[in-house]
Amino acid sequence: MNTKPLALITGFGGINSAGRSSSHISYKNLIFDTLSLKDQLEVLQDLAVMEGIIEPIGRSWETTSGDSIDLKSYLIENQKSIRSETMVRKIDREIYDTDGIITNDIQASAGGQLPSGFDPSSLYAARQHPKALQMTVFGMGDALGQLGIDWDVIQSKIGPDEVAVFSGAAIGQMDKFGFSGLMQSRLKGSRASSKNLALGLVEMSADFINAYILGSVGRTGHCVGACATFLYNLQLGKESIESGSARFVVVGGSEAPITPEVVDGFYAMSALSDDKRMLELQALQNESIENGPNQIKACRPFGNNIGMVLGESAQFTILMDDALALELGANIYGSVPSVFSHADGYKSSISGPGIGNYITMAKCASSASKILGTTSLKSRTFVHAHGTGTPANRTTESHILNEVAKTHGIKSWPVSAIKSYLGHSMAPASGDQLITSLGTWEKGVIPGIHSTDQIADDVHNSNLDILMEHKIEDPSYFEAAFLNAKGFGGNNASALILSPDKTKMILEEKFSHSKMKSYHAKLVDTKKETEKHNRSCLKGRYNVTYKFNENVLQGESDVEIKKDSIRLKGFSQPIKLK
Repeated sequence: MNTKPLALITGFGGINSAGRSSSHISYKNLIFDTLSLKDQLEVLQDLAVMEGIIEPIGRSWETTSGDSIDLKSYLIENQKSIRSETMVRKIDREIYDTDGIITNDIQASAGGQLPSGFDPSSLYAARQHPKALQMTVFGMGDALGQLGIDWDVIQSKIGPDEVAVFSGAAIGQMDKFGFSGLMQSRLKGSRASSKNLALGLVEMSADFINAYILGSVGRTGHCVGACATFLYNLQLGKESIESGSARFVVVGGSEAPITPEVVDGFYAMSALSDDKRMLELQALQNESIENGPNQIKACRPFGNNIGMVLGESAQFTILMDDALALELGANIYGSVPSVFSHADGYKSSISGPGIGNYITMAKCASSASKILGTTSLKSRTFVHAHGTGTPANRTTESHILNEVAKTHGIKSWPVSAIKSYLGHSMAPASGDQLITSLGTWEKGVIPGIHSTDQIADDVHNSNLDILMEHKIEDPSYFEAAFLNAKGFGGNNASALILSPDKTKMILEEKFSHSKMKSYHAKLVDTKKETEKHNRSCLKGRYNVTYKFNENVLQGESDVEIKKDSIRLKGFSQPIKLK
């Protein structure tokens, strides 16, 4: 039996273009048509509140213009318009492109924007914070709410140094409050602010979580791996749990890349789905061009395609070691037994794909075979592909997945690519994959690639089932998911995520019957708190924590150093000096 702690997924939260992550809202928006009416209404209510079109008044509901409504009827009648303000859609020029650079000069009109009307800066005292950091504050609060266990209770069970936070961006904060403001200030006749440089740094998401949300003095950092960044940090989190250096780990990423500078960069590389080429593709595919570019289908993974679409996202996953999770009665949404990252070796182009992703996927598949067995690997696993919607990706990634499938005798490996719905969020892109996988184990649906009507001729799919439609099974059917990511510079990563049912089977073999019985008794209260969080969010009462200048520790008065320990004011447990 493996004696290493198993890294359990005990909480998740955030926001992307499909909506709030906790309670699987954003995931359920992707598979909306498969849901029961009750679930559909919950998704619509959550989105409508987030978009600022309805609000609770006592026990009743009103539109924000003051009209009383029957909530159920209103949501059913307006479901199309509510959902049209989510996922990949026409870029809101007033928010993202005030100077008209994206829409006029570059002429790229599609983007995976946060739900229209949602402003995370309005939820706390945001002081010239770049948008990605605003999203960090919201997303981390959402993850703590979904966790269902008070942070103070967790802190009382572990040492102050047994916490780790790995979170950040790939590109950095490229808006007026970050690097964009820093670089443009003198050109526009003004001066840089004292915050532009510091708040623009790629690791600032982790710094905000430590300094203003958790008050952590544990391990911190951020591993940047381009589009594979989330999985690089997930690998750090998993290894921290297994080594025993941390018992509670936050893994995350937050990126708001829909800015003129970033769009221009990808456009210059011919990697972007711009309007001119979108119209040419629509005409080639015998699709109507009468209404101009079809932004909803701008990103077409594994189909005839022309480029990627940028999207916004902030995703956070909370990991605990198995013993701590059982002691606390934590929700168990899955586990992370394997994450691999590898470079490409010598390259002809820094942006071109290489050999590294073959290694990461092959290692993940081998790991899955050992953990699950050959039969389960062949029939009870699925893949979330990187799936950017570029011609290069459709051939290279499909070949990697197809060859791995052949090697292990997988005849028809289900493959999804959710960037077709969400756009490419860069650093947190695999966080989008992860929360979608957790949703599949809740509802049993793997989202199909809605924007792609047929597989391109140069896609390798003899052993793949590239999903054009949703794949529906019993929620307990799939035992594991593979997350795959490829990034510029030869940054490749793949992760194996085990289902909650499979994870619990492993725990039942590892821990005593009495330990598991005690865990299940505590879990009842945790689930109640998680549901309480969801009910609050459905009314727009979000779990947002921002403790600026609170409980600040001073070295002269708040630290006591001994030969065997360090004690910090406000922490019940000491730091043990081993």
